[in-house]
Amino acid sequence: MRVLFAGKEFRRLWDILAPAFHEYETDVAADDELPGKIRDAEVLIVRPMPVDDALLATAGKLRMIQQWGTGAEGMDLDACARRGIYACNVPSRGTGNAESVAEMAIMHMLLLGRRYSRSQEKLNEGKIFTPPGTALWKKKACVIGLGGLGHSIVERLVCLGMNVVGANRTQKEEFWDWGLTEVYPLCDLEKAVAGCRFVILALPLNRETENIIGEPFFRSMERDAFFINVARGGVVVREAFERALENGWIAGAGLDVFWKEPPDAADPLLHHPNVTVTPHVGGVTDASLTGVLNFILQNIARLGRGEKPLSCLNERQLDR
Repeated sequence: MRVLFAGKEFRRLWDILAPAFHEYETDVAADDELPGKIRDAEVLIVRPMPVDDALLATAGKLRMIQQWGTGAEGMDLDACARRGIYACNVPSRGTGNAESVAEMAIMHMLLLGRRYSRSQEKLNEGKIFTPPGTALWKKKACVIGLGGLGHSIVERLVCLGMNVVGANRTQKEEFWDWGLTEVYPLCDLEKAVAGCRFVILALPLNRETENIIGEPFFRSMERDAFFINVARGGVVVREAFERALENGWIAGAGLDVFWKEPPDAADPLLHHPNVTVTPHVGGVTDASLTGVLNFILQNIARLGRGEKPLSCLNERQLDR
């Protein structure tokens, strides 16, 4: 089976990927090489990128497109289905991805709450026992988006002794088993964040969630609250976020994702005193690499045996 990795980023992992995929004929295509190399590929493994009808038109043998990770907002699922191509992603929870991103969310919470940048300044001034910080223990937090990532965040915050509420598009009985004290629909986000010192965004980016976090949301947050985004930049209206910082509607923010990635080095948010920033590395860990790799190998093996792959995103379209 011919497996093609789309994106030069995969070359950095080739010492790991090559032996793992030794049973298959493999190659890596940079973006400008993709239209030519995709012609003979049966499996295309992609990072977050557009996969549209124009690209698929050059892929005569393609049977499955496999996202390396969870975020598959760039895939045209209908276009894949029309050509009989499975479009799959990797479940976040249980593969090390959601677990790693949840840890990143907590890291930003701690850096902000403990005023890490200010504490470094105090050290350089020769001072100790300052500045005072905000503990997570007994604080109220809201997790927006209760999928695999949201679940992983909730269970960790509950273990830290926090009072955790959630917000989600649908209501499920299992939410109450996680230790949540309240669950709100997405249409009531302003109510969900009331009284919360930490608000963590864990929503996928799609038509329903794009720009869902706007000015009314930030105005509803507590003035001493921190906003953490480990989801996608496009879920948030950037202009509203910037106004929230400028006007003091929020105390600060932690970002592992940006609206444009990679962000411009001159972007003022990278140097804002009340913002902690990481380069979309929440899921870039040893645990997630192993988990994602094993899941993808399992899916390719299923395809080779004539079985339906797991975590198929366009299953309904294919069944029509």
